[in-house]
Amino acid sequence: MYPRLVQRRPLRPRAGLLLALVFSGFVACAGELGDGPAAPPPTPEVPKAKPFEPPAPTMRRLLARHYRNSIGDLLGPTAQAAAIPPADQPLNGFDLVGAAQLNVGDLAVVEYEKSARLVAEAAVEADEKLDDYLACVPTGAEDGACLEIFLRNFGSLAFRRPVTDVEAKELTQIGLAAGKVYSSFDSALEYGIATILQSPSFVYQVEVGEPVPEAPSLRRLTPRELATRMSFFLNDTTPDRELLDLADAGGLESPEDVRAAAKVLVARPAAEGAVSALYDELLGLRRLATLTKSNELYPEFTPTLAASMREETLRLLADVVWKKNSDFTEFFSSDHTFVNAELAALYGIAQPPAGEWQEVSFPADQPRAGFFGQASFLSTQAHIELTSPTLRGKFIRERLLCQSINPPPNNVTTEFPDNANLKTMRERLAYHQENPSCAGCHSLTDPLGLSFENFDAIGRHRLTENGVTIDPSGNFDKQGSFADGAELAQLIAGDPAFTECLVRSVLRASLGHLETEGEEGAIEELSGEFTNGGRRLRGFLIHLVGSAAFRYVGVEK
Repeated sequence: MYPRLVQRRPLRPRAGLLLALVFSGFVACAGELGDGPAAPPPTPEVPKAKPFEPPAPTMRRLLARHYRNSIGDLLGPTAQAAAIPPADQPLNGFDLVGAAQLNVGDLAVVEYEKSARLVAEAAVEADEKLDDYLACVPTGAEDGACLEIFLRNFGSLAFRRPVTDVEAKELTQIGLAAGKVYSSFDSALEYGIATILQSPSFVYQVEVGEPVPEAPSLRRLTPRELATRMSFFLNDTTPDRELLDLADAGGLESPEDVRAAAKVLVARPAAEGAVSALYDELLGLRRLATLTKSNELYPEFTPTLAASMREETLRLLADVVWKKNSDFTEFFSSDHTFVNAELAALYGIAQPPAGEWQEVSFPADQPRAGFFGQASFLSTQAHIELTSPTLRGKFIRERLLCQSINPPPNNVTTEFPDNANLKTMRERLAYHQENPSCAGCHSLTDPLGLSFENFDAIGRHRLTENGVTIDPSGNFDKQGSFADGAELAQLIAGDPAFTECLVRSVLRASLGHLETEGEEGAIEELSGEFTNGGRRLRGFLIHLVGSAAFRYVGVEK
């Protein structure tokens, strides 16, 4: 239950509905019933510190997972299984940025229509959640009054706002036309649902905001817009009726109110799924489903092993964030992991029983640490046959430190002369860097990536390459020297740039845009709060949604 939750609205004719505030005793509540007059509403917060100038809001499409999860919550699992939304289109490395900035093509429009029709057909046939909206007994195929009740109730949740009278009339007419043709009230429901699911009000997350008299350059998200942003960010799905009722009742006015509601959302199992989906994207884990390796060199690399690599990383993530609620840097520097039989064989450790997973310590003679020691990272950031220190180092710079690495020049050559006698990857990269046009970027990526040369292109441990002992040592900027990848992991975890980049990444994934200059002050503040809070990701998610960066948008210039 949310703090200061509004009583669930019964699904019956709209006339005579009363909303009763239920106070739950959370800190955010004004007091128990009978304690006297309620406290006055809080003064609207105006962001302080550095000038805060977020960009103007944009409509953004629901991500494919948002779409499917929303269908499941609104219409049930059978309808969810029928959903086939268009694929996400990443931009600047993030699906949500693409959803906010890329246009919808003709093919996507056709796909949305096809998906809506399949979902509506499945929903009516399965009838798993229709009673949640059908607060009447239809008298026949052309019972417009009963159909309108259904469409208003379902549409208000699907649109995340009340259905207007004009919309209700048009939707009812569409449904009645189908009901008349097919002599079936179910057909009227089906066509009404399909029409709602094709509406921009469902397909898009609409954020306009409302003026802030104290700060003309800002607009504050309306309560329902904020509830919607919170739910899609923290639970990967549409807000439920209780959260929307809370928003309507003024329960999301202050940062404290918002964080109290966020605690409820973060406590749900869906929050773990949302964080897993974020890091599935951020860490490139979803690439494992289509990753290929040389069958001759790596016969053990199978689709099931690749799936196990992804599962291993997500299990460690869940352990750090949800089970232990510990410092998030442990995800990158821990001395333990989770394995099944296939992964244990790859790592050269005792295998658990078939079909089981168990927590194990990394072998003491292998320089593995956290995500960097896992086969998911070592495999995705490598070539089909060979390792790639450049890819591994580039990943760290760009994804974990938020540094830009320029693409190679068009005339670059990666071939080596036959007489070069370059046996190790370190020797080959050193030779490559003799080209001045390559040295600038490779000097940033290669020293980091070379620290993982003790692991081949699928993450197996090795000591030599072509008979030469591998040297994984190096230097990491001003953080100091390291002997191997495990020591580098510790240095990266302690780098303030790593903490700030994590904040930036989470913010990008929640807002759907790359940060602007006007948001830098907010990012500094959030980074400080994250650090002061012990770098616990769960608590940071709650703090973030209550921040000005999450609750305000800019104005058109």
